[in-house]
Amino acid sequence: MRFLLMLLATASVAVAQTNQVAEADEAVRVRVTGDRVSLRAKPSLEGELLDRAIRGEEMVFFGQTNGWVAVQAPDSLNFWVAAEYIQNGIVMPKKLNVRSGPSINYNEVAILERDDTVSVRGEFNDWLKIAPPLGSRVWISEDYVEFVEPPKPEPMVVAEEPQSVPEPVAEQNPEPQEELSPLMLVLDEAKPQGKVDRIPGILRRANPGLYKLVLIAGEIEEPICLVRGRESQLEKLLNRSLLIEGKVYWVKDVNLPVIQPDKINLDPIIKD
Repeated sequence: MRFLLMLLATASVAVAQTNQVAEADEAVRVRVTGDRVSLRAKPSLEGELLDRAIRGEEMVFFGQTNGWVAVQAPDSLNFWVAAEYIQNGIVMPKKLNVRSGPSINYNEVAILERDDTVSVRGEFNDWLKIAPPLGSRVWISEDYVEFVEPPKPEPMVVAEEPQSVPEPVAEQNPEPQEELSPLMLVLDEAKPQGKVDRIPGILRRANPGLYKLVLIAGEIEEPICLVRGRESQLEKLLNRSLLIEGKVYWVKDVNLPVIQPDKINLDPIIKD
């Protein structure tokens, strides 16, 4: 029941979240220049590995220090807060840590304030899985990013680290953190990369670590593109009719484009 109430509460703040996205679109951005670049919870090689970014991805820039750049955490990540401090999707204490996993042993990635809202995605013991709040930061090596536009003022700003605040001291067995499977994908530089497109189809499994969208005519299935995304999300959508919006990439020795989802529409009505 608590989980259902939280889901209802998060739906009520959709307009506010839309305004936040509009503000993020005007922020300074960086573009990833390497393949499968690590995103970490701290500005260090010892920082917890959270995900990997692919060439061409753009992210909101927060600051940089000691060879690392702080960026807005991508929506594909899951973060965690202590459940006892959330009521109907709203933060109750004055300050609340957001962590990279369901335990106080994980790194803080943001701090929420009283009356902030969270978008709940799941529940594990005494912890809630939430979407990354606006302002939650992860770190990427400055060797693998470039500024989309020169920042104003100068970009050499030391990003502040979130400060710990009181929270439950009981340790929980952490849920395994999912990572994208390593794939040997080499971009075809002769073709356009990172163009945003909307592609409809039925989702099927493809090669390990990839999925595909197909069109069905009678008993014939025609693949139209490959899909590169998080297994935990895409497995639940197998054999469903989808309209995927995202950036499209072309890989060497592969005849189909690869789309990385930014938005997935279920059972769309496709009009010619």
